Amino acid sequence: MAPVRAHHGDSDLNIPVVRAQHLIDYIGVLRDLGVPVERELERSRLPVAIEETPNDYVSLPRALDWLWRSRREFGVMELGFLAGRAASLRSLHPDVQRAVTRASTGLSRITVLSDRVHQESNAVRIGIRREGIDRRVVCEIQGFRNSPLVGFAEWKAIAGIIGVMRSAAGPDWCPTEITFVSRERPSGAALEAYGKPRILTGQRYCSVLVAAADLARTCIDRRSSSDGAKDPTTPSRPPSGLSDAWDFLTGLRALIRPYLAQGHPPLSLAAEIVGMSERSLQRRLAQRRTTYSAIVQEARFLIASDLMADSDLNIADIAFAAGYENASHFCRAFKRLTGMTPRDYRCAAWNRVTDGVGHKTAR
Repeated sequence: MAPVRAHHGDSDLNIPVVRAQHLIDYIGVLRDLGVPVERELERSRLPVAIEETPNDYVSLPRALDWLWRSRREFGVMELGFLAGRAASLRSLHPDVQRAVTRASTGLSRITVLSDRVHQESNAVRIGIRREGIDRRVVCEIQGFRNSPLVGFAEWKAIAGIIGVMRSAAGPDWCPTEITFVSRERPSGAALEAYGKPRILTGQRYCSVLVAAADLARTCIDRRSSSDGAKDPTTPSRPPSGLSDAWDFLTGLRALIRPYLAQGHPPLSLAAEIVGMSERSLQRRLAQRRTTYSAIVQEARFLIASDLMADSDLNIADIAFAAGYENASHFCRAFKRLTGMTPRDYRCAAWNRVTDGVGHKTAR
């Protein structure tokens, strides 16, 4: 059975993307099953070194197609459960972790996840609905309702919701009901892992039913947050220049980013990733008064600015990571874009972060 492609509607809408960590959780499972992961990633034109950059983004349709081809004899729901089991609160973006663990109840933590899920994928929407005295946490994977691949994404969403609830209600918390759009039945191991909840498949939405009393619980351990969440000097800002206003250009810049360490990704690769012809991509960019070369330069700048603000790498290493031939080319391009040298930018960024608490010397 061949996978049914997702319908993305008008191409003016978002390019469906997902944070690399969610694919990495699957990669770990597939590698344990003996799948030649690197070879298969390269064949699918996904970034081979994606495990080194969990906060980058990849094409969601391409990632799901890759999982379908790599799954061997495993069903979608079985493989999805294995990857979901490997995930935890720490699988979320550090900014999302920080925001979630600052909230004091299960309900407020789920609300934060709903507000910030765009940092995990722009195709995912999470909402909370009343159902009697309880609440149903509903997750919609937009554009994949009629695809058998939706189960891969649903399990990651379910695992994320359960992980957030367990951070508030305790590590043994289990939902009373889970629903899936996917029609495939979860395995017995999946049911055991989540306390044998009622499972409904072939539903309109993916969802988790949570008792009102569990949502009202005050978090059992506010110290369960990640190390970054406990550090008041760690800046909280959208990843890679992203906000909740994903658009075509934002998505394209994000998808190009993990390929830059290997040099300038060709236009043909970008067109293939976003699912259109080279001519159509160039026309779309021209309508937005930009070019593919400009998008690549902007993506390089985002990598460099992130590394200069958040790492102690020297300028030459940052230039290499951003795909520049050498540090001199990088410095000239950076000053042309910002009006500042990389060294001056780094000093200004560090001064904002430390706010007088400490001091770093730019290299």
